[in-house]
Amino acid sequence: MRFFRLLVVAVVVTYSITVSAFQVDTLSKVIVKDNESLVVTGDTGREYLYTSLSRVYVDSAGNIQETLLSPDDVENWPLIVEPGEIILDRGDDVRVKINRNGQQLPEDTVLGLSFIPENVKKNEQKGSGLQMSVGYKTWLFIPGTSQLRGKVSAYRNGDKIFISNSTNKILRVVINSDKNENGFFMSLPGTKKEFDSIRGEEVIDFYLVDKSEKIKELKL
Repeated sequence: MRFFRLLVVAVVVTYSITVSAFQVDTLSKVIVKDNESLVVTGDTGREYLYTSLSRVYVDSAGNIQETLLSPDDVENWPLIVEPGEIILDRGDDVRVKINRNGQQLPEDTVLGLSFIPENVKKNEQKGSGLQMSVGYKTWLFIPGTSQLRGKVSAYRNGDKIFISNSTNKILRVVINSDKNENGFFMSLPGTKKEFDSIRGEEVIDFYLVDKSEKIKELKL
């Protein structure tokens, strides 16, 4: 069984981190309160950071897509992040506030909060084509108010297990929770996932994203 020590968003939404100048205290956060926060820490020298928010969604073909939130539409953003620009020196800790912007949405939502170094931002603005390979992205999972609809299913085929999330909810899928909590991933509505399982029977628990309710347990 392959365990995921970093967050995997649904099927395969992962983020590569290659950073030397700063750190963020978490790579994922479930937003259950109106006001949350995380901490950015300076590692080496001075660093200027910009933040951006993106929305993750699943298209009609079951593929995970991501689109930047427009500053022109900030009044409709699910969350507001403050400060939007950060100056870090070595050893500095800056608390970044994550505030709910309006009423809780009906459906579960995923946002990506990116911390972009100034030099990367400048290269992007110049049209260099440089992608954000230096930085951090924290996934923000926002539970909605709607009730669970649909079902989640799983089956084994040899040394592989296949999971299908046909619900309207983001699910926290925990593998062998009695052994450790490292084997989990988040499954977005309308997505499918497969993983290797070569050690025999696996116990798979399905929870709502904030782990407030266990909705299913399977042994495969």
